[in-house]
Amino acid sequence: MSDADSTRSTAATALAPVTRRDISGVSPQGGYVAKQCPVRAQNNVLRPCQPLPTSAELERRFERGRKFERDAVDQLEEVLAGVLVATARDEHELEAITVGAIEDGVSVIVGGRLPTDRVGKRAGKPDLLVAADGGGYRPVDAKHHMALELAETERQGIPALCSSLAQPALEDATVDDQFRAKRREDDLLQLAHYQRMLETAGLAAASGRWGGIIGTEGRIVWYDLDAAIWRTPSSTGRQKVRTTMERYDFEFAFRLDVIAAANAHLSDQSVDLLAVPVAIDECPQCPWRDYCRERLEAGSGDVSLVPRVGWRQRRVHLAHGVRDRGELARLDIRTARLVSDGVNVAEMQLLIEGLPPETPVSDLAVVVRSKKQLATLEDASVRTFADLAALDRTTASYADSVMATLPQQIDLARAALGPAPIYRRRDVEAVFVPRADIEVDVDMENVEQGVYLWGALVADRTARATTREYKTFVTWEPLDQQVELENSLRFWVWLSGVRDTAMREGLSFRAYCYNASAENTYLHRLGVAARILEEVTAFMRSDHWVDLLQVVNANLITGGGLGLKKVAPSAGFSWDVEDPGGGASMLRYDLAVNGAKEQEREQARAWLLTYNQGDVEATLAIREWLEHEGALLPRIDSLDSMFGGQLSNSTLETAER
Repeated sequence: MSDADSTRSTAATALAPVTRRDISGVSPQGGYVAKQCPVRAQNNVLRPCQPLPTSAELERRFERGRKFERDAVDQLEEVLAGVLVATARDEHELEAITVGAIEDGVSVIVGGRLPTDRVGKRAGKPDLLVAADGGGYRPVDAKHHMALELAETERQGIPALCSSLAQPALEDATVDDQFRAKRREDDLLQLAHYQRMLETAGLAAASGRWGGIIGTEGRIVWYDLDAAIWRTPSSTGRQKVRTTMERYDFEFAFRLDVIAAANAHLSDQSVDLLAVPVAIDECPQCPWRDYCRERLEAGSGDVSLVPRVGWRQRRVHLAHGVRDRGELARLDIRTARLVSDGVNVAEMQLLIEGLPPETPVSDLAVVVRSKKQLATLEDASVRTFADLAALDRTTASYADSVMATLPQQIDLARAALGPAPIYRRRDVEAVFVPRADIEVDVDMENVEQGVYLWGALVADRTARATTREYKTFVTWEPLDQQVELENSLRFWVWLSGVRDTAMREGLSFRAYCYNASAENTYLHRLGVAARILEEVTAFMRSDHWVDLLQVVNANLITGGGLGLKKVAPSAGFSWDVEDPGGGASMLRYDLAVNGAKEQEREQARAWLLTYNQGDVEATLAIREWLEHEGALLPRIDSLDSMFGGQLSNSTLETAER
C-alpha cells in the first residue's frame, strides 16, 4: 500500500496492494461501514455461512442507544423552539422532507435523511442536522456513552467545545476547561461520512468541517474533523498523524473496493478477495466471528492471535515470512533483543560476509557510525564476526521495521503454544507482591450513566487468622449525576476512614483493584464533583492504591490476555455466578432497576452483588497465589529449548522472493 494508505491497525489486512476497483455495482453504504472490519463487509456480500444472531448484550446496547436518542429528542423539543422531527413512509419521502426543511432554513432537523450520494456510494441519516451561521448544516449524532472526560493537567487532549441543547449551534459553543472531548474514532468516522454527504449535496456549512456528539452528559461536544489527531501506520513503518476526514476517506474507499471485489468474486471465483481475517477487538460482536475464528486458529494460529499484534504488526510479520504463532515463536530471542535495542544486525551481517570469523566486532567501528550499536553487541557477548554471523537472519531482518516489542511478541507466541496456561516473564526470579496489614480490594460496577456499585473486601491480616468482610455501596435508583455522586461519596468517606484508622494505629494499609483505569476515571470524576480532587488524586498516586494488573503484568505472561477472568482461574478461583462478565452485569442491572416484578428485581440485584463480591475475592486470591506460588510457575525461557530451533534462513529467502 502507498503512504496514503491508512487502514486501521485493528482492521483486516489486504491480500495485495489495493488499486481502485470499479464500484459502479456497489450499493450506497451507511457510515457504519467505514468503522467496521473490512472482512465483515466482505462476508456480508459472500454470506459464507449462516450469520450468528445478535447477542443479548449487543441488542441491549442497541435498544439503550435508541432510547437515548428518543430521550435526547424529547429534551431538545422541550428547550428549543422550531425543531423539525422528520417522519415519512419511506426513504425517498424522508429525503424529500429533509431537503425541503433545509431549503426552508429550519434551525434543527431531527431524524432527517440526506440525499443519497449514488456516485460516492453513500447513504446516511444523522440524528440531527444543525444550521450554521452563514448557511449550510453540520451533522450531530446522539451516542449512549460519555462524550467528555476529565481534563488532566499533564496530558493534552481535544478541547471540550460544548453547546447546550437550548443553543445547539457551533457558534454558541464554549470551551469547558474542566473536560476534554473523548477521542472515539467510531463516532468521528460516522460524522465524517455525513460531512461528505452534505458536501456532495451542496448543503455543508462553509466555515470548517465540524460535527457534534450528544453524550450522556446532555451537551453537544463539537469536533473539528480537519484536526490531525489520529496516529496511523504508513508504508514507511513510521506513524503519521492524520485528520478524521483523511482517515474516513481511506477507510470508506477501501471498504468499497472490498465490497466490489467480493461482488466480482461471486460471479467469477478467479477474482481475488481483498481481505483476510485478523483478530481484533470487534470480533466478539461480529456475526461472522465463528467463521473467521476457525480460519484464524488453523494450524498454530494466525499471528494476529498474539495480544497486541494488530494489522500493522501482522503485515510486518508477513513481509518477513512469519505467518503464524508457530513461526513467530521460533524466532530467536537473542537476536530480537538486539534488533529491539536498535542494532541493525542484518546490515552488519552483510558487511562481514567473507571476512575472517575471528575478527573482533569492534573493528566495525570504521564503517558503523553508531558506537552505541557496537556497545550493545558487546554487552550481549557478540564479540566476533563469528558471533555476529551466528545470529538468526530471519529475526535480524526485522531491523528494517519499527517493532520494539518483537521480543515480547515472541514470548507471547511461545506462551500461547506452550504446555502451561501461564508463565513467569523472562528473567523474573522472585515475584514481589505489595502487601499490608489492612487490605481493601475494590471493584466498581457501572453502566453508561455512571457507577451504581462500589464493592470492597476488607482483610485484616494482623490477627492470627485473617478476617474478611465484604462491604457494598450501592444505589438502585435511576442513575443521574447527583445519585452517583452521593453513592460514590459514601464509599470514599468509608475508604478514607479505613485508611486513616489503620494509620493511626500504626498499621500499614493498601487498597487494590484490577486494572485501575476505570476506577481511576470515576474516582477522578468524584473528586471534581465533590470538590475533593486534590485529596482523591493524592490517594491514587500514593503507594496506598495498587493496580494488581500491573503487578501481574510485571511478573507473568500468557498467550492471551491478563484480564481478571483469565488469571483468576489459574489461582484456583471461580465465581459463584454463571457467565460472570461486564456484558451480563449490564443486562442484570436493567432488571435490577426496571424489572416488572419485585422478585425479578431482587434476583438481579442478588446476582450483581454476588458477581461483584467474586471480583474482589478474585483480586485477593490472585495476590495470595502470586505471593505463595508465583515463584513456582515455569519461566517463559524454559520453553527456549522447545522453540530454540531458529527458522530456516530459507524462510526469509522465500519471503524476499
